[in-house]
Amino acid sequence: MEPRPLSDMQQSMLVHEALANHPLYNMPLGFRISGRLKVPALEGALRHVIRRHPVLHSTYDVTGAVPLAPGVPLPGLVLGTWEGGDEQAPVVAEFWQRPFDLRREVPVRALLMSSSPEDHLLVLSVHHVAGDSWTLALLTRELGDAYARIVRGAAGPEETPAPDFFAYAAEEWAAAEDTAWWADSLRDHQPQSVPRKDPPAEDDRGRFLPIGLHLDAAHTQGVKRLAREARVSPAAVLFTAVSTAVAAAPGAGSDRPCRSVVGLPAVLRDTRDLQETVGPLLNTLPVSTTWRPCRPAQEIVQTHAAAMESALAHKHLPYTRILKAARMRRTPGAAPLLHLVNVDTEVPRLRLSGARATALPIPARWATFPALWEFSWGTVGNMSGVLRTDADSFTADQANDMAGAFRSSLARLIK
Repeated sequence: MEPRPLSDMQQSMLVHEALANHPLYNMPLGFRISGRLKVPALEGALRHVIRRHPVLHSTYDVTGAVPLAPGVPLPGLVLGTWEGGDEQAPVVAEFWQRPFDLRREVPVRALLMSSSPEDHLLVLSVHHVAGDSWTLALLTRELGDAYARIVRGAAGPEETPAPDFFAYAAEEWAAAEDTAWWADSLRDHQPQSVPRKDPPAEDDRGRFLPIGLHLDAAHTQGVKRLAREARVSPAAVLFTAVSTAVAAAPGAGSDRPCRSVVGLPAVLRDTRDLQETVGPLLNTLPVSTTWRPCRPAQEIVQTHAAAMESALAHKHLPYTRILKAARMRRTPGAAPLLHLVNVDTEVPRLRLSGARATALPIPARWATFPALWEFSWGTVGNMSGVLRTDADSFTADQANDMAGAFRSSLARLIK
């Protein structure tokens, strides 16, 4: 069959992973399932979801995606057993870390491990070339819906066509490129040198070190209060705290301008069809902000919020083309963006008829940026945060110093 066009992001991921020669983009997902589970129905539901979405029933290389030919068997559940507790951890970790051979297999696989008829682990791995965090939530929702219909006794879920991600990819290549705004916004910004000078130990290469940011109810209330006063979102306050923490300090008491360039994820789902499309509909925006450190907190936050809004207004130019517009070339030991701030990611939930599924705690893995600042909101409204640093770019001491700088920056803003 004729190859389908890849988006710019898909092409970049495939090239990046091939050069790294180890898996960078496996997205892990897992659930503990309690209750009677109809395994054939679950396998049928999985195949239904894969078959329904073109991006999932294709193989890939940098030249395009090739849909599976009619009649080619779709992957099912890999079945296994476990003894309960944490004994399954090495098996699950190996499953998540196993590389995809995307030239020969589709970008999703699933493992079901059972310790009894009413105690199971469902573990999935989805390659980022076929999805994002929003996609994982769509996938699990559809999996639960299809399972329910099969369990009710239907011959199978209705095969309704899903929005086609590759149609979006073709439109992306055909769209006119608005590069002038990005060239002006990132004028004079050069790749930033990673702080680490000595290589990490062999076992730490490619690993991400998580550091909790120790946010509590008082921080949560302070962020919400400042957001109300400045008439911005809480996400803008957290973005500002990271930006001011990692900016080059002009000196104590100085009012010379500070500047930072920090990454912001943008969701490219502006229509109902795109909100129902399985595929990597994300972009990364380098947000350039200049402010005076001695100004009031409200003003500093508003300046950052305005910079975020301006970048989001130009979000459809792919990240690699943004860098090209800014005439920015990757250099060894440096990165165009060291920091990415992600607030409130979509949380996948699985609802299975007659059983209860509880998500396994899994750290998000976005392996393209040296420092990932992730924030989320708990069920009682308090926020939590974690800094994940690439061991190839930061030592543990450097990462802890950054986390401390963030806490100090946030304290100054919300005091």
